[in-house]
Amino acid sequence: MFSYTINNPNNFVIRNDYFIIPFGHRCSSALACKYANIRNFSLPFDWGRPFFPGTIQKILENNFIGFTDFTYSDSGVTTNNNYNFNSIHFDSNIVEALKKRIDRFNDIMNQTKKIYFIYTNEDYLYDNSFRQDEFNDNIFNEMLELEKFIKNKYINIDYNILYFNFKHHNIPTNSNIINIVLHTTNLYDEHDGAPFGELRIFCGKILAELFNSNLNIGHDGDIFDEPQTNTIL
Repeated sequence: MFSYTINNPNNFVIRNDYFIIPFGHRCSSALACKYANIRNFSLPFDWGRPFFPGTIQKILENNFIGFTDFTYSDSGVTTNNNYNFNSIHFDSNIVEALKKRIDRFNDIMNQTKKIYFIYTNEDYLYDNSFRQDEFNDNIFNEMLELEKFIKNKYINIDYNILYFNFKHHNIPTNSNIINIVLHTTNLYDEHDGAPFGELRIFCGKILAELFNSNLNIGHDGDIFDEPQTNTIL
C-alpha cells in the first residue's frame, strides 16, 4: 500500500548519537518515533494538532508563553486559542507535565548533541485540501522559515529535519531538510476508513531503518495517557 523514496540532495548521513524531537503536524510524528523505538521521553509538540511550522515558530518566538493556556470541552477536546491548536490527549492534569516537557525541550536545544526533528503530514492521505500544490508549497516554505529561525535562535545547533510528505520538494543547498517522500496507491475522501494507522506504522518502519533501531508496533491503549506513566513525562 505504501512506499517511499528519500530526497536528500545535500547528502546528509544519519548519525548514531542524537536527540529526537517530534515536530508536528499532529500526533503521527510522535507515534512513528514510538514505533521505531527512538522516542525516549515526551516533548511539547508530541500530541497537538495542527502544529504547522508557522505555529511552532510563533511558539518558539514567544518562548512558550501561553502554550499551557487551555480550555476544556465536555467532548474531550482541549483547545489552545493562543496558537490555534487542540488535542484529544490533553486534559486539565497535563499543565505541569507540559511545563516539564518545555524545560526538557529548552535543555535539548542548547546541547551540542545532534538533533533530528521529525515532521509528518498524514492528512494528505484522507483530506483533499492537503493535496493541493499551493497548500503543500506554503507549508514547506513555512518549514524553511522555521529552519532559518532555529538557526538564528540556537546558533550552535547541529540538526536535520526529516520531512515526511507525499510530495517531492525542492530543497535549498543551505537547508538541513531530508524529504521522506511517501507514495500510496490509494487516497481517501475522509479520515474515517482511511488507513492512517498503517501509515503511522509505515513511517515508524522508515525511521527504524534510518536509525537502525528495533521496530515495536505493539503498545497498549494508554500510550497517550502520559501523566500516569513514570518514565516519559
